[in-house]
Amino acid sequence: MAKFLTTDMFDAYLVEEAIIETFNTFTIDGRIHKDFYKDTSLDPEQIPSGDFSSWGKIRPICLDLIKGKQTPLGFKFVLHLGQEAKEKLLAGVDMDISPDQLNLGINIKLSQGQIIITTGMSTNIFTMDKSAEKAWDEFIPSFLESNGIETDLM
Repeated sequence: MAKFLTTDMFDAYLVEEAIIETFNTFTIDGRIHKDFYKDTSLDPEQIPSGDFSSWGKIRPICLDLIKGKQTPLGFKFVLHLGQEAKEKLLAGVDMDISPDQLNLGINIKLSQGQIIITTGMSTNIFTMDKSAEKAWDEFIPSFLESNGIETDLM
């Protein structure tokens, strides 16, 4: 968990949702509100272009909520792979759909003292093709291992 919260390992992933249970339950919706930036003097390059905030932007907030002497009662983070990384991962995969038509997600959950990581894929069209899902399921264990995170694969 320390690597997830204190390193940039997942910073390029996009946050769909973060729920942290400590003395209160804190819920973060990762969707960017474009109207917030409407009347600012920011350089256009500083205004987020996507729909979701990166884990790198949300991570310090979550770390502040979690750090302390007590372990949180629980948490759940729903992240998904950004477009550029998704296209790179799926470049060599022979599939019936375009990377634009799917999302590759990872859920990281603390429940009853155990961290559970699950992967998932959603599409905006119907397809029986599981090639992208298989590539994603194979990528995550190797990604975690290459970053020094041990897993018990079931």
